[in-house]
Amino acid sequence: MEAFLAQVLADLAQSAAPERAVQEKAYLKSQLEFLGVGIPRIRAAAMAALKNLEIQQKIQPQQLRSLTLAAYATRSHDARAVALAVLEKRAKQLTVADLPWLEDVLRRSFSWAYVDQIAVHAVGQIVRREPDAAKAVLAKWATDDDFWLRRTALLALLGEMRAGGTFDRDHFEAWATPMFREKEFFIRKAIGWVLRDVAGKDPDWVRGFLERHATQMSPLSVREARRGVERAVAN
Repeated sequence: MEAFLAQVLADLAQSAAPERAVQEKAYLKSQLEFLGVGIPRIRAAAMAALKNLEIQQKIQPQQLRSLTLAAYATRSHDARAVALAVLEKRAKQLTVADLPWLEDVLRRSFSWAYVDQIAVHAVGQIVRREPDAAKAVLAKWATDDDFWLRRTALLALLGEMRAGGTFDRDHFEAWATPMFREKEFFIRKAIGWVLRDVAGKDPDWVRGFLERHATQMSPLSVREARRGVERAVAN
C-alpha cells in the first residue's frame, strides 16, 4: 500500500498550490506538510487509484490498516487525506476487531479534520453493524483522558442514524452528560453537533433533552442544538 500511496501523492503533486498550502496549514494549525490541492481533488485522485487497484484485486481489510498506518508514518496531510478517503469508501469491510488500531490512529490525529472523518464514517459504520460490541468500546472512549476519543464516542453514534437507522438516545445521554462541565471546545461542539443533526429527524426529543439539561450545558452546545430544532420546524 506504500506504492499505492506514493502513486496518488505523485499525481496530486502535479496540482500543488503553494499559497493555498500555506493557508490550509494555518487554518488547521497543523505541523504537517500540505500540497494545497483541496479535499475534492484529493478524494478524486484517491478514488481513481482505488478503482484501478481493485480492477486487479479487491482491497482487503488488512490493506486498509496498512494504508492508513503508512500515511500516518509520514508528515503529509495529503497522505492522511488519501488514506482516510479510501478508509471511508471501504468502511463496510471494517469490524470491531479494527477498533484497536483505529484508536491508535485517533490518538495520533490531533485534529478534527481527521478525527471526525474516522469517527463518523469508519467507527460509525462498525457501530451500525456490530452495535453491542462496538458500543462497549465506545463507552470506554467516552471517559478516556484523550478528548479526541471522547469526541469520537459521541460522533460515532451519528453513523447509524445517517444510514437510515435509529439514534441511540440512551448512550448519547449517558456519555454526553458527564461532558457538560468540560471546557474543551471540541467536546462542546460535538455535543451540539450531534443534537443539531438529530433534531433534523427527532426535534421533539432534542427539545426534551434541552429541557432536562440546557442549564448544565455550554452555550455553544445549546446554541447548536436549538439551531437544529429551529431548522427542523422551519422545514
